[in-house]
Amino acid sequence: MSGTDVVRARKARGWKQVNLAKRLGVSQAYVSLLERNHRDVPDRLARRLSKLLGLSPDTLPMGSSETPLVSSRAASALGRFGYPGFAYLRHGAMLNPAEMLVRTLQAKDVDARLVEGLPWVLVKYPDLDWDWLLRETKANDLQNRLGFVVTLAKELAESRGDRQTAHKLAHWEQTLENSRLQREDTFRESLTDAERRWLRVNRSKEAEKWNVLSNLDSGVLQDAF
Repeated sequence: MSGTDVVRARKARGWKQVNLAKRLGVSQAYVSLLERNHRDVPDRLARRLSKLLGLSPDTLPMGSSETPLVSSRAASALGRFGYPGFAYLRHGAMLNPAEMLVRTLQAKDVDARLVEGLPWVLVKYPDLDWDWLLRETKANDLQNRLGFVVTLAKELAESRGDRQTAHKLAHWEQTLENSRLQREDTFRESLTDAERRWLRVNRSKEAEKWNVLSNLDSGVLQDAF
């Protein structure tokens, strides 16, 4: 979260610095320092600011990327982002979408419905913290999984006529291609040998590009959204 994020959201609400300071329980001078980026926004205030000002989830501070999200928690995160497939789930703390992506991709077995929702996240939040996302992705050898998701998101944006988002995602797709892993990957480590053999023959072109065992393609996503 930057000072610019805070300034824009505060002004959009018609508040002066003193109004925001009162709601936060800090001085007007401190708010001024935050807004001019003379002080980093501390995590203890970031979530309060996000709620008060209605800031985008991609301005939230990152939590730990070391713990994979369980399926129910990942589904709730998608629901809070507004994903149609889990719109009925609105409980739990809001997560930064970059953190949600990494922690979901880290799981040994990612539910198919969750995988379908991940490209939607990137279409909605194409300007998330890519430096952090790529760093954590490479640290956990998730390049192929994320690359597959980015490719699907790019194609989904193209199908919607959202050229600007598609162009941004194409850039990150190319960046990930430069670090693509040779080993075969899958969203479900519990796949049987028979399932693996079937998917090698029937996987989508996007999955084949990233050496991922999945039959999910952009056409399925277009029909769903």
